[in-house]
Amino acid sequence: MPRYVLYTSQEDHSADCERFPLAAIPRLVMLDTNVVECLVRYSHCIFEQQPAPIELDETRRRDIEALMHVFLVSSRAYWSWDFCVSPITLEELERTNNRELRSELLEYGITFPSAGDNGGISPELAAAGDDLARRVVDSSLFAALPDREDRMILAHAVAYGCDALCTRDRRTIVQKRDRLPKLPLRIMTPEEWWSHIKPWAGLWC
Repeated sequence: MPRYVLYTSQEDHSADCERFPLAAIPRLVMLDTNVVECLVRYSHCIFEQQPAPIELDETRRRDIEALMHVFLVSSRAYWSWDFCVSPITLEELERTNNRELRSELLEYGITFPSAGDNGGISPELAAAGDDLARRVVDSSLFAALPDREDRMILAHAVAYGCDALCTRDRRTIVQKRDRLPKLPLRIMTPEEWWSHIKPWAGLWC
């Protein structure tokens, strides 16, 4: 793993270790559709550590950098966190207009466990996810999320036993997460996800 200056003071490092305990690192993370898209569009930045294009907005650049660190550390960790996607994400990827990009997105998206995959999410969990999604999509439970697909993806994440849902959708998911009922998972941006891992990254350098 390349060396990065993660902290400039022991005090900052110690504070983050206290804020983000090792045991609290999410072990199973569902990737929202926009995260999968980011992983594919900027794979050269995330997986090959190349600089992000300068024309990108600052938020996207920070997300790319955070995902680069997350996947780099994950590739070296003696234990690893796992990733999955909702079948709704695969449906959304299939609706990508650009044929070449659609092919790349689907080719990458299906590498993650999801409902219907052999050796992926078990049939029991897949059925539970679909059932929960049907029951909550038009109910008041996740009504704070205006997008129907977002509600279904969150339902799948809960049913699959995910520790977190990682999304780049700050406007319609992240900003509204405090209006959701108490959930057995965390909704976090790539930056927030990296914040949980960053204090412990030195274990795998």
